[in-house]
Amino acid sequence: MEKTKSYKCLGTQNLPADLIQRTNKYLLDLRLIKWITQKQYEQLSIKPNEVELAHLYLPKAHKPGTPLRPIVSGLKHPTIKILKFLDELLRPLFDQMLQRQRLLSALN
Repeated sequence: MEKTKSYKCLGTQNLPADLIQRTNKYLLDLRLIKWITQKQYEQLSIKPNEVELAHLYLPKAHKPGTPLRPIVSGLKHPTIKILKFLDELLRPLFDQMLQRQRLLSALN
């Protein structure tokens, strides 16, 4: 690891705990200025026992058609609830824009 300088040691700090604390504080700030509701705050808040850092996997390069890039699994990432919330909020807008674009492309 040290010979190639390809990897960087993140140290011994507790990254998930720090990220959880900062994210929950930001959510509380949004709640206090009424940008999100109490229900949204409770749904989006992070509980330490529900999260873990993403895992990095290397693909099985001997299989045909395997992409030569690492795979990151982050289903328990501290901000996954926020990601899902934003996806639910923005997905209808994205789908509507895509439908309009397809219609315009078909007309041209």
